[in-house]
Amino acid sequence: MPVISIIGPKGGIGKTTLAINTAAALTHSLGKSLTHDSVCLFDLDLRLPTISSILESHPRKTFYDLFETLANKTYQIDFLQSIYRIVTIFQAYLDNEIKRDNPQLEKGLALYKTLNIELFHFSEFPFGNHFYELFLERGQIYTVGQIRTLRPILKKMDMGQFKQVLKKHEANSRPTPDEYINYIEEFKFSLLGGEVPILGKRSHRKRINEPAFLLLFLEFVNDLMERFHYVVLDTPAGGVNHLSSLMNSIDQIIFIFDMSNNIAINGSIDALHSFIDYYEDFYQNYQQGKLSGLDKAYVNRMIASKGEAAVTEILANKKFGIIFNRCQQSREIANGLDQLREYLDTLDQYEKYKDRIHTVGMVPHHKIINITNNRGTLFYDKDRALSNYINRVAENIINENKFCPTLSNSNDEIIQFLQKNGKGGLLGNIKRIASSLG
Repeated sequence: MPVISIIGPKGGIGKTTLAINTAAALTHSLGKSLTHDSVCLFDLDLRLPTISSILESHPRKTFYDLFETLANKTYQIDFLQSIYRIVTIFQAYLDNEIKRDNPQLEKGLALYKTLNIELFHFSEFPFGNHFYELFLERGQIYTVGQIRTLRPILKKMDMGQFKQVLKKHEANSRPTPDEYINYIEEFKFSLLGGEVPILGKRSHRKRINEPAFLLLFLEFVNDLMERFHYVVLDTPAGGVNHLSSLMNSIDQIIFIFDMSNNIAINGSIDALHSFIDYYEDFYQNYQQGKLSGLDKAYVNRMIASKGEAAVTEILANKKFGIIFNRCQQSREIANGLDQLREYLDTLDQYEKYKDRIHTVGMVPHHKIINITNNRGTLFYDKDRALSNYINRVAENIINENKFCPTLSNSNDEIIQFLQKNGKGGLLGNIKRIASSLG
């Protein structure tokens, strides 16, 4: 299941446009092997999702609905389960069923001390006032022996009734994946996310920074991705944000290099380097067993699902790709490549990454690419020249970049490869596009 994330340093550089058309090209390239589970396009922009509006496709449920379910049901029941574990182990200790050196008691105390209660709806559950009282006391509890001071509060809780409450709420506490998958018959791929800005709601902005809640979101996203053969992620501008745990664990990051001017090119190079820096820190911490917080929780979840060897392989061999967008002349690509090599060399990273950064494709300057938030963004199969370039990107994704040149290749070799699908090269395609526009 190759997962490809398309990233750009800022908004408005064609990232969403290329993500949409790459998904369309993948469906075309798969031919007869295409099924409903072949290709999925994820709109992971939680602040300003646009893809569902662009494609005029409105899902039954969006990530906004998902956040509501996770916040008001899943997060709450997970919190209740944590409280149940804490209370059960504490009561066992108070009833002398376990000794004070029991490892489970130490874990229960650690969970009690660190559990974030800020997002839990105490008033909505039986014993809610007792739960709240229990956590008010934790500032006074430092050792296992001090748990005995909690006996009066714990005695108020009927564990049999507590278990019934858990069972009642567990039944409908998890979101149903099928409700969030929107298969678009016209385009032959599925769409997830989008339409309603999730972070437009204050409580959602607060929750997205809560690791336990964000982990629930990422786990759900990961479960959905595993249903499909190819997944294209349209990620927020910048790429290094609250979704970075997800970004570090997927197969390939494709950076959009905006070739419209020197400032845009420099911004693209900076964004690529920033992500490499973040990835380096992440991978080093993984190797040394120093991951913490959300990163640690998410990687542990991946290991449980895929196995440690597979996760290590993914992290160690992450592929980086570049799509040159809004190209007008081939020398712009050559200049951009030279700047990138020089920049990496200055940082002593060129030798390390010269064979890992692939040139996946290019798209010439075209007025369609500069249109956003309308159906014209989906140009695939409507403009032959542009479609050929996107087909090249899709083929390289399917072939896992096996035939893509890297930074270690010469500029001439890279440009020749990028122009291969266009009859007459880049200049010829630009002329044909211009003539087709009248």
